[in-house]
Amino acid sequence: MIDHLFASEGGLERQPPIDPTIASASTSYRQSASRIDSFAVALERLLLPSKAYTSQDVFEAEMRDVFPSSWVLVAELDEIATPGAFVATMIGQEPVLIVRDNTGSLNAFANVCPHRGTTIAAGMGNCGTGFECPYHGWTFSTDGALVSIPNRKGFSNQVRQDQLSLRSLRLETWERFIFVNIDESAPALNSYLEAIPALLAQHAISDLSATVHIDDIVDVNWKLLVDNALDDYHLPVVHTHSLQPTLEGMKLREYIGNRYASILCMPLNESGQLQYPPRAELGEEQALSAYAIDVFPNLTIIAMPDGGISTLRFDPISVSQTAVQFRSYSHSPGEPELDEERFASEVLNEDYNVMYRVQQGIRSRYFKPGPAHYLEGRVATFHATLLDLLDEELELS
Repeated sequence: MIDHLFASEGGLERQPPIDPTIASASTSYRQSASRIDSFAVALERLLLPSKAYTSQDVFEAEMRDVFPSSWVLVAELDEIATPGAFVATMIGQEPVLIVRDNTGSLNAFANVCPHRGTTIAAGMGNCGTGFECPYHGWTFSTDGALVSIPNRKGFSNQVRQDQLSLRSLRLETWERFIFVNIDESAPALNSYLEAIPALLAQHAISDLSATVHIDDIVDVNWKLLVDNALDDYHLPVVHTHSLQPTLEGMKLREYIGNRYASILCMPLNESGQLQYPPRAELGEEQALSAYAIDVFPNLTIIAMPDGGISTLRFDPISVSQTAVQFRSYSHSPGEPELDEERFASEVLNEDYNVMYRVQQGIRSRYFKPGPAHYLEGRVATFHATLLDLLDEELELS
């Protein structure tokens, strides 16, 4: 097991030095070079082979077994604030509809008409009192009930409207975010998020204002983009002139959680601290550091000392194409938003340019995963959880 290992520049520690309110205070200790070696060997055993990023069979297995069993971010409360407001999106290959009904309750449904499978809503907006299927005109209320069937007499008397409602899905919220679990097998959302709610409790996320929205389609397998978000070894090379100038060298610390969450603590240098003056409520480490926080399977949250956060969602479209959704939130929205958008685009494109080359290179007959660096521990943990959810008979080699 590699869970609860904490990787830092000088080696490995048990339990990260996160504020006591976030993690129980176990005694940390430095590990020897041999311990790092054994840790690296454990990581290498978990790294995925190239077929995992190129195989249609693997992709279909992920859509069947991984995304339905996970909590996936689908929308924000601000987007669905009033009765009739809705967002239609995808969880893997499952069409999902989130809507606030006429009583003010939030509902999630399979976005599938029970008649012929047509998706009944697209994009986001306000449906008023309900939805009409664009194919045969069946109508549904915002609580999912089937309201009317055109030319009802053309069906047999055995058709029961009360048995043809939209399929309800499991929905939970955390701060401003709405998550859905398709197959209802995941633990409660607060447990699934592990240490994240405590770590970000003082960021006042629900009070933030949305600032930057970036949506890209990238011709890269979704897992490569998640791997990259978890790969803390690449920062000084790929982001030499963007992120690295604000960081305190390579004094990075990884917290590898139980199963679904991992955290990178990035201490800021003087320049970074000036750019992000800390909220008074934050603890000492939080006030001096940025965090890259990942939630299995496809969400990254960046948290800054000023309380601002950004989210990155990697939504698979096909085995070789991914929709990337970047959102940024601030306690002080205003003029700097334009600079923030340019900066975010710069960082994203730095990653995309490398990921295109990785996607090309892993197809080579000569590639197999090489040695693991201690700052790739979060990647290996992501792979371990992924493999645990996939069918054991799935051929990956």
